[in-house]
Amino acid sequence: MQHFFYNALFRMGVDLIIFIFMKAVTFADRRSAKLMQIHYIRPMNESNTPTQWLPLFPLGTVLFPGGVISLKIFEARYLDLFKRCLKDQTPFGVISIFEENEPSSGEAPQMRFAKIGTLAMLEDFDPIQPALYMTKSFGTQRFTLLDTKQEPDGLWLGQIALLDNDSSIPVPEEHRSISALLNELIQVISSNELLGDSLFKQPYKLDDCAWVSNRLAELLPIPLIQKNHLLSQTNPRIRLDLVSEIIGDQDINSLIIH
Repeated sequence: MQHFFYNALFRMGVDLIIFIFMKAVTFADRRSAKLMQIHYIRPMNESNTPTQWLPLFPLGTVLFPGGVISLKIFEARYLDLFKRCLKDQTPFGVISIFEENEPSSGEAPQMRFAKIGTLAMLEDFDPIQPALYMTKSFGTQRFTLLDTKQEPDGLWLGQIALLDNDSSIPVPEEHRSISALLNELIQVISSNELLGDSLFKQPYKLDDCAWVSNRLAELLPIPLIQKNHLLSQTNPRIRLDLVSEIIGDQDINSLIIH
């Protein structure tokens, strides 16, 4: 199981993008490190909160609402899952997994999931060769993970409660430079035909706090735990504030591509 986006990113040699965001992290205010400490939302199963079970796709990355994720699929359990999702037009859940140390008893290590994930709708399911498919899915709505169980074939199921969609909040004036940076990155990727059209899904909502913060959070080379912290923010303006602190507003002019 591979996360094709990152493999393709390195194969295509998009060093410019990585350099820009690594430089951005260098300029980040040290206060952001404290702000970005992960605080998981505790699972709550209130009587008025409907829950459901759905299949999970554990990954070492984060899918944000409005984001696109490309995957090469070859394991039988996931081939069956994606065929069902395509046929029934049903979502699956993308959830981050964190590494666990091997237990001293010799037992299999326990999977540790993030508490927040994102529903994904399968859009493309194309065969590359027998039993190997290239897929593209689109992130829709966030959810809280309440419980998990594993099927005999190894497929994970999660009991989830859906979270409200982000409110539509215009990008404030003080963050216009962040939106401009994202726009320039999109233009560079598009003009050089880097990764085709698989990285961003139109329409581009460059005046929306949620869309801008989500796209930059996907691109920033920050630890997985920090990406999950950004995903857990219920206020998209706060999420954009945190992304802005990472990049460092005072040095944004040096990060714009010319």
